[in-house]
Amino acid sequence: MMQLMGVSLISAVLFSVIKKYSPEYSVLAEIAAVLLVLIFSYPYIKNIIDFYYEYTDYSGISSDYVKIVIKTIGVAILTQFASDLCKNSGQFALADKIEFAGKLIMATFAIPMAQALIEIAVSVIKME
Repeated sequence: MMQLMGVSLISAVLFSVIKKYSPEYSVLAEIAAVLLVLIFSYPYIKNIIDFYYEYTDYSGISSDYVKIVIKTIGVAILTQFASDLCKNSGQFALADKIEFAGKLIMATFAIPMAQALIEIAVSVIKME
């Protein structure tokens, strides 16, 4: 955790200095810092994924649904990173489109779960 905070603080100072002299390189430095943050975050991400799979095995829930949840969380995180990078670069319209695309992708991932819920609801209604 300390490494993650250190990289973030050093990057913030570095961006401020680079942005004054060369704004185009500031964006590249920011992308590199985001990648470092993701690399340092990997053990925490892995713990979350492992928890979901352990819970799934214990509860008997289909692992397909857990995969959908994990993919959706991943898309949300990556969408936020990409959108923030664009906003920091002054590309607000592009950031909005990235957020829109991320929402569409997440909605698409939800289709199998929605289908399963509809099937359950229909089977419960038919039982009555």
